[in-house]
Amino acid sequence: MKTLQSLLALGVAATCLSVPAQAAKPAAPPPAAASSSIDIWIRGGGPLQGDNAPRGRAQSVNLDTLPLVDSQRFDAQYGASHAFRGIALANVIASFAPDPALDVAILHFANGMAVPIPFRDAAVMKRLDPFIARGMETHAKGPVRAAFFTEIRRKGSTEDPRPIAFSGNKLVVAVLWHPAVAAAAQPAFSPWRHTDTLTSIELVASRPYYGQFDVGGGAWAERGLALFKESCQFCHGVRKVGARFGWDFVEPTPIYSYRKPTRNLFLHVAYKPLDAAERGLMMPAMKFMSEDDTALLWQWLKAVATKPMPAYVR
Repeated sequence: MKTLQSLLALGVAATCLSVPAQAAKPAAPPPAAASSSIDIWIRGGGPLQGDNAPRGRAQSVNLDTLPLVDSQRFDAQYGASHAFRGIALANVIASFAPDPALDVAILHFANGMAVPIPFRDAAVMKRLDPFIARGMETHAKGPVRAAFFTEIRRKGSTEDPRPIAFSGNKLVVAVLWHPAVAAAAQPAFSPWRHTDTLTSIELVASRPYYGQFDVGGGAWAERGLALFKESCQFCHGVRKVGARFGWDFVEPTPIYSYRKPTRNLFLHVAYKPLDAAERGLMMPAMKFMSEDDTALLWQWLKAVATKPMPAYVR
């Protein structure tokens, strides 16, 4: 068994696990309206989770009522510099005046992705420089048009089963880097490659939020949980807590039950078409994933599917 550090570095490939065709597909998230508004809210404590989780203070923020600025900036998702009009993510969060105990903003996107940012970490915010654009230039050195965004083109793609479209806004980040992803995996793996329209900002306290996924199960399961936090959380949820871009790890069918023994999970994640990520498929080829990595992840998948999740209490 490898060291924990090497396992975590290699395990980033587990991001986009899917379930076999026998399981029912989750409902696709509704398309975002071409609106200037996003929701910002605080996750409330209590036993209810997932879609039924209580909300604390919440409001709908009309971005156009806030001071928008024109800015020429590099966008990591486009891989080029463009003129945008919008507002810094930090300013939108500050306008909500979140409680001091809240330290993570979970950015929810129309396609179901959920990307957390430790918004009180000045170094992280400076490096990412997240900016909510309301529009961009129609062509090089052309005028900025509200709600206009060019499409994302995937290299060599002949079909796009998961198109990336923007309707009303686009989150611009300066780099593909993310603080939760292992350094060895970046920038080849990045959640920013696949985000689309920002629909809401969920504010949480990090310790109790991630405590929901800590169900015990032994040392191996704990290491598997670390892999989930490094990679899987951006696309996948557990019992409807978290992202909805990919399959839920437990509902309606536990993933671990389809991947016995653990070698089956390894074969599932390690062998994919090499152009799968470029074509927008659910999972890229994970040639750097080992059987030891998948064994750790499988142990956590089993634990989280067979044990009750703790409630979010802050």
